[in-house]
Amino acid sequence: MARETKHERVVRGMFDQIVEHLHEFKSLEGNPGTKELDVERWCQSVLRSCLGFTASAGYSIRAQETKGRSRPDLVVMKGEKPVFVVEVKKLGFDLNKSEFRSGKVQLKEYLHTIGDVRYGILCNGTEWKLFDFAGPVNGGIEIAAIDIKCGAETIDTSKKAAEELCWDLLELHETSFSAGSWDDLSKEATAFSPESLAKAILSADVVKYIARAIRGEHEYRASHEVLTDKVYFLLEKGLNDAIPGWNDSRSAELTKYIKAQKRASRRTKRSKSNSAEAPAMEPVASAPAASTEKTVVEEKSNSGTSAA
Repeated sequence: MARETKHERVVRGMFDQIVEHLHEFKSLEGNPGTKELDVERWCQSVLRSCLGFTASAGYSIRAQETKGRSRPDLVVMKGEKPVFVVEVKKLGFDLNKSEFRSGKVQLKEYLHTIGDVRYGILCNGTEWKLFDFAGPVNGGIEIAAIDIKCGAETIDTSKKAAEELCWDLLELHETSFSAGSWDDLSKEATAFSPESLAKAILSADVVKYIARAIRGEHEYRASHEVLTDKVYFLLEKGLNDAIPGWNDSRSAELTKYIKAQKRASRRTKRSKSNSAEAPAMEPVASAPAASTEKTVVEEKSNSGTSAA
């Protein structure tokens, strides 16, 4: 039996609390009298009970005693040092709003007022967005985004959905923060920015790979220059405008496919993690060097034939 990994232990430990808080949130949504303060208290409970920012771990969470414009709703402290802040919005608030003193702009001002605080979270109960304001992007960069509804109209409280949410929330957990994973998320967000991805996709090597895939599927040898223009057109226009007949149904199909691929990738990652922590096994005999060299030669030969 494979030994339980650290992440699996964290997920198992937070599962019951996540389920409890999901049911509590459903009650908040169903109550027309729910106020922003109710959402704030629920978020504070999630930080402590689910995400591990507890007193026993050396943390305290300070809430504003009086509402104003100078401080965020919640300040998470490690000892006497503020380590990140949380601005809580009412249910349904659009976290992407950029008007003055709203959303990320407001969060940045709070961090500037407090000073020496790198991270901030925007939350409307359903959505949690983590920002890093220490990078070269002056306005801050979004490094993690969690939707407890996973894009659905209502919260799924099934065991499977709750477990998947626990894995998603690992990015916001105290173990990730204390291990420096938030810094890794920031580097990842910078590397995966739209500009960076576009340049990578339009690079000569990637376009050549796409050309080979198209040739294999359609038996058509595409011009790399024409293909580069076509890929750029798709990136610039987006699926909505570039594909005739694009509709909600086709969008839902692609979204479902993407989610399935992400789950498959996550299972692979867990499997690799289990293998890494498993007791050492007797080594499996590797293929003879001559056989390996032959395979490489054959691959190069095949590649040369395809390019001809």
